[in-house]
Amino acid sequence: MKESISLRQLVCLLSLCSLSFAGWAAMQKQDSPSFSLAVIADCQYADKNDNGARLYRRCPAKLREAVEDINQQQVKGTLHLGDFIDQDYQSFEVLNRITAKSRVPFYHVLGNHDFAVEDRYKNDITTALNMPARHYSFDIDDWRFIALDGNDVSHHGWPGSSDRHQQNMQLIRDKYADKATWNGAVGKEQLRWLKATLEQATGESKKVVILSHFPVYPEDPHRLWNHQEVLALVGDYAIVKAWFNGHNHKGDYGKKHGIHFVTFHGMLDTEDTAYSIVEFHPQSILIKGRGRQPDMQLPLN
Repeated sequence: MKESISLRQLVCLLSLCSLSFAGWAAMQKQDSPSFSLAVIADCQYADKNDNGARLYRRCPAKLREAVEDINQQQVKGTLHLGDFIDQDYQSFEVLNRITAKSRVPFYHVLGNHDFAVEDRYKNDITTALNMPARHYSFDIDDWRFIALDGNDVSHHGWPGSSDRHQQNMQLIRDKYADKATWNGAVGKEQLRWLKATLEQATGESKKVVILSHFPVYPEDPHRLWNHQEVLALVGDYAIVKAWFNGHNHKGDYGKKHGIHFVTFHGMLDTEDTAYSIVEFHPQSILIKGRGRQPDMQLPLN
């Protein structure tokens, strides 16, 4: 014979169910993303014939499809991690007509190929990409995003007739003569700005993602020339949670000083595509890849 449930037992059972539901709801709330961003690396368009896996003329179509998809997502912006073009200043106009249809802002980082233009245009690239400066920062919720310019010290980053170029060439002869010419370094003035920006973010209890075209970790021939100096600086700040970069189209990942270093796959050299929707959760960063970009879950310390 089945025992009947007393009123007291029923109340206890309902209380347990209520507590369980409250715990489940709290867990779901904790795991819900605070916000999302789209991330693209190395669209790298040019009006020229394919070169092996580099499918230059297919770039606008892939970018258009990405923008159309991103427009359907709940994102607050799109990060492009450098090399928007491969060469020719006119290439910016082709891609800008596509990104003009984006419902969210594009935040650009400067890549080495973005400077593969005539000298007379090199000071206009930030304008072409609607950037506030060559390096800058912006906030979304309790996160600060710091965009660096790894072409600061380089063979290509300034007009050949400029004083800055002449200073760079002397520094390269003295310090970086054996380094790959397609890379560059973050200069001393920008490093001071980076340190000051990180100090301010620390005082404001921000979490930080650093954006760069060039990696600093793990070992990679595409790294910044002064990657050790930059890595030592950012490693001193526990608020730095991730470093996002492009440049190495094959992608890469490493973790050091509690920081996730993510090299996003390039959009250029794939028949399919490569970009991501990146969710910022309270306890993790979740990368949802499209095309050849893999999914990744990055726990926050």
